[in-house]
Amino acid sequence: MKHSKKATSIVEAMVITLILVTWITWMYKIYIESIRLSDSTVNKIQAIQIAREWIEAMTNIRDTNWILFSSDYKNCWNTLNYESTCIWDTSTTNDISWNYIIYQNNNDRWYLSWAINGSYSVATYRDAYRIYLDWNWFYTQSWGTDLVPLFTREIKINYLDTDWGAATSNDEKMEIISLVQWRDRSSTNIHKVELKTILSNWKNKK
Repeated sequence: MKHSKKATSIVEAMVITLILVTWITWMYKIYIESIRLSDSTVNKIQAIQIAREWIEAMTNIRDTNWILFSSDYKNCWNTLNYESTCIWDTSTTNDISWNYIIYQNNNDRWYLSWAINGSYSVATYRDAYRIYLDWNWFYTQSWGTDLVPLFTREIKINYLDTDWGAATSNDEKMEIISLVQWRDRSSTNIHKVELKTILSNWKNKK
């Protein structure tokens, strides 16, 4: 019995077409995944820069307090927004504590502003901690151009007990946590970058 050449040609064409479609689909998936991976990498690098900037800002705030209130390193190293009432005040009323956003005022000093508690999945949280890009290409939380994707940044302050008691803002070591969060097309999950450092009041030890 003879096979039909026409039927064989059709089968061969279908097999070749199937191979081509499979190859194209596979290549397309690789292309899409490479774009997602590239986006995720770029966004993570940017998030690290955003988080690191606020670590540096917190260091600058402590150092500025030292300069402004050199007469009282003990009580003024961590005073909130350069409050001069810190001098000889052993209370913690005006000390830096809890969660903040950071912005620069007209004197180009870093200032802290209390913000809400919450999570990135809540719109009010994203609005409160949203990161912008200002005219000088600095990251800001006060005004500027929206970033895509939407990044948020939150500064968390914890004090480390140095006197074998309850940790308070009278202690000499401040733990800074700079938390940046965002979503991108690499996945449906919320991405996070968290940088930590410890600032100490070492000038008080002199």
